[in-house]
Amino acid sequence: MTAIALRAVRYRGLLATLTQRELKARYRGSALGFLWSLVNPLLLTAVYSVVFGWILAPGKGRGSVEPYALFLISGLFPWLWASTAILEGTVSLSASAGLIRKAVFPVELPPLVAVFANLAHFVFALPVLAAALVVGRVLGFSVGGWAVLWLPVVILLQIPMLCGAALAVSALNVLFKDVRDIVNNMMTVLFFLAPIIYSLSSIPHPWVARAVRLNPFTPFVQAYQAVLFHGVAPSVTLWLHMAVVSLLSWWIGSWIFERLRDTLVEMS
Repeated sequence: MTAIALRAVRYRGLLATLTQRELKARYRGSALGFLWSLVNPLLLTAVYSVVFGWILAPGKGRGSVEPYALFLISGLFPWLWASTAILEGTVSLSASAGLIRKAVFPVELPPLVAVFANLAHFVFALPVLAAALVVGRVLGFSVGGWAVLWLPVVILLQIPMLCGAALAVSALNVLFKDVRDIVNNMMTVLFFLAPIIYSLSSIPHPWVARAVRLNPFTPFVQAYQAVLFHGVAPSVTLWLHMAVVSLLSWWIGSWIFERLRDTLVEMS
């Protein structure tokens, strides 16, 4: 578990270089360039706001999720970072086969690059989120406030969680090509089992609420909603929940990756 972390620190310069290269390569030749990191989440927010906040909204049954667009954006933006990082991390080793075959290349870097490159996109989108919160405050809603100072801590807790998940699925995908499709479908299920388009308190069935709470992304979504939408610090229970999920994800992902390390170099 610590070996991968130590190697990531040792090769932090290379990790930063690969992350920058990934960001530049993604939008090379694009007219909008990095603006796509804003357009994509804003378009999804607009679509989901219309569909779930207006067309399918069950009257006044949405409870304390007004304004709905701000509630949605506070959970959707972090989710896009998480889901894209894991999906890209899944195929990162296969896509970097040429680098991995080099004897001195640290094989754990490609899945970590997927996490940090998409973290950069999330950070690029934060000014839009901040502007939305300011508009919400001007309109009289109790969103944001001093609680947003907890945002960097939530982000720091989510990083090892995503790194662990990316390490695990990237290694397994080298052995079993079905993993990419499994992860893709699993992320869709986890999206709807996370309280992003609905609030946890609005779930009418206890067994569904329990399923939502078992989602490893749920505590992180709730934490983002707490600091961004509700304007309060996450509870102690929520902090502990995030810490446990993050540590478990990192430990399991690192363990799987280390067990398969030699095989990865041969099969990539």
